[in-house]
Amino acid sequence: MPVNLVPCPVHISEKGAPLSLKSDAAIAVAVPAARGAADLLAGRLRTSTGWVVPVREGGKAAVILTGEGAPEPAGGYRLSTGESGAVIRARDAAGFFHGIATLRSLLPVWIEFPGPQVGLKWEAPGVEIEDAPRFGWRGFMIDSGRHFLPVETIKRVIDAISLLKFNRLHWHLTEDQGWRLEIKGYPRLTEVGAWRGPNRYGGFYTASDARGIVEYASARGIEVVPEIEIPGHSNAALAAYPELGCTGGPYEVGCAWGIYKEVFCAGNDKVFELLEAVLSEVCEIFPAGYVHLGADEVPKDRWKACPKCQERIRKEGLKDEHELQSWFVHRAIKYLAGRGKRAICWDEILEGGPPPSVIVQVWRANECAVSKAAAAGREVIHSPYSHVYINESPHSLTLERVHSFEPTVEGKLRDLKPAKLDRPELLLGGEACLWGEWCPPERMGWQMFPRLAAVAERLWSPAGGDYAEFRSRALGLADRLAFLGLTPGPES
Repeated sequence: MPVNLVPCPVHISEKGAPLSLKSDAAIAVAVPAARGAADLLAGRLRTSTGWVVPVREGGKAAVILTGEGAPEPAGGYRLSTGESGAVIRARDAAGFFHGIATLRSLLPVWIEFPGPQVGLKWEAPGVEIEDAPRFGWRGFMIDSGRHFLPVETIKRVIDAISLLKFNRLHWHLTEDQGWRLEIKGYPRLTEVGAWRGPNRYGGFYTASDARGIVEYASARGIEVVPEIEIPGHSNAALAAYPELGCTGGPYEVGCAWGIYKEVFCAGNDKVFELLEAVLSEVCEIFPAGYVHLGADEVPKDRWKACPKCQERIRKEGLKDEHELQSWFVHRAIKYLAGRGKRAICWDEILEGGPPPSVIVQVWRANECAVSKAAAAGREVIHSPYSHVYINESPHSLTLERVHSFEPTVEGKLRDLKPAKLDRPELLLGGEACLWGEWCPPERMGWQMFPRLAAVAERLWSPAGGDYAEFRSRALGLADRLAFLGLTPGPES
């Protein structure tokens, strides 16, 4: 029976007879941290087999989840499968979710089928696995701003990335082309800002929708990190509330992709009333410890010509518009800190001096921003567009190129060099990005896979790894992903 796992475990050995699940299968949990993972497996088995799969506290069972003999690393697990059943050993909830993801990947592909399958064997090879993640932050960003993604599409994405052991879904919710999250204190953000063009293309998520996504992701071991773009990429918000721009409008929700000149007016205190109201509701909806504030691609044209913004620069003793951007974002960061949240910003935040506590998400692969952020003592999430922006065509950003991504290396593809990390712990991990300019919902699977599998491998498995060997494993995911409703695209 072939063993075909992505990402590749740290240690794996095949041994003995296979595991065979029967209709009387049960799951036993010996520690509270295992309950969520056990419920996930039980639910998946009930759906695909039609069996009633109870989850019991302790005792004998076909699948046992226990803390006894667990490995030390956070998120690590041990998995043994054989004739007598399966045992997963872990010290935390993340480890149990990872162990369940591996067991699920060892079982036949029809475990992902959305309906009972009759007369099939439910076997997994006999293995001994000891495994743990290389990096703690293993993220995937989806952009609902340019193209509204239905709730069911996002759930399919969550199902897929949980199998690949990602642990963060970075949800880009506001853009020039659409404001997608209901904010009860400012209803025009979605009444106006969620729609564009003469045919009113768009949509938005109610607070209830967003909470449902958070709950669905949490039940699969994934934390949802919302992104609310400031101070740029704000055309949709300004179309709803034109008094918050430097010119007063009128503004229109963007119908084309690109960088728009319109930004929130940094000299208008009403802007910060809106932002604090928005962030207050965001903090209530999303329990994650992080909120992404964007802070990227902010043209300074409007600020340079705006008397209010120039007065703000003078009043705050700032040097220029770059420092004004840092001041603007720092004000939002302080508000989030008061709500117990940390802020993440794209690497442009380095240009005016990074505010304290901010996490820098590096995307500009030729800026050496990883080293710059680390030198400033800031934690880093590495997302170089040269390797992990999978919105690019699979023919230009090939599977092999994505697989060559190394989070500890920065620079252009032809000028790679190690990041200067005197404190390696500052590199939290990495994140793949799928921007929505050219990716409507029906193209999600085609754009994501198999390239997202390569990012999963680089963030989880030990450094290095043979591309040809990885490719054979990754292409074996196609049927499993198709059952999840995400049809993979070209392999390279």
